[in-house]
Amino acid sequence: MKTILNLKQYVILLVAAFAMTSCLDSDDPDFQVVGGGYIIQVNNTSTPSFFPMVTISANEPMSGGCQVSNGKTNVSLKDIEGYAKQAVQTDASTQILLAKELTEVTGQYTIKAVNGAGEAAESWFSLSASKGMGALESKIECGDDGKITAYFKLAEEADYYYIFLQKDSYDLSKYGSKYWSETDLKKVEPEMNGQYEGYYKLVLNVSDLLSSSSTELASGRYKVIAAAAITGTNYTNFLVLQEGDYDTYTK
Repeated sequence: MKTILNLKQYVILLVAAFAMTSCLDSDDPDFQVVGGGYIIQVNNTSTPSFFPMVTISANEPMSGGCQVSNGKTNVSLKDIEGYAKQAVQTDASTQILLAKELTEVTGQYTIKAVNGAGEAAESWFSLSASKGMGALESKIECGDDGKITAYFKLAEEADYYYIFLQKDSYDLSKYGSKYWSETDLKKVEPEMNGQYEGYYKLVLNVSDLLSSSSTELASGRYKVIAAAAITGTNYTNFLVLQEGDYDTYTK
């Protein structure tokens, strides 16, 4: 059982990148924008569908708006709270209704943003994946005391399995998390009978999802979410992420 650091990964990294590059090259344009992300798989029908989950960040507020498209899929965006229009992300509640075949959401995305002075900035990033996963069969139960009982079945093509602590479904911000490889799960004896026969059972606590470097979890309501992913170079490099069952936890 391994912990993923608690951070708004893309936003923090992208904003930090601006601070570094602005010091390195004075010839860069004053207004700059960058982005990145991964692909979400949803299984609302017998055939999986997909949509892009992206974050776009600029070195000053994108007051004039931001557009992101790969020519086949236009991304619906919303502001990320606390970043004063310097960072936006996919509006998952809208984008999930527009989920498509995998080939429609991969490829090069162009970012076009405008600041408050009417100056335009443009950049691009790519989302790549050659396949999706089998449907994730999972069950999450979280008690008032923070005890989590999770059940997973292996999903075809998945590289890693996760439990995330998030404010909402498909949220880029992970307030806490753990991950397991297929090998890790297979070290657990599968359930032998009952409704979860054949599932791998994990028991932990909400506090186990928080890294030692995390700030104290703020009071509020959270979702405890089971997930699986196809990854690139490591467990944090999502190519395709699929969320499964969830329960709620209130601190």
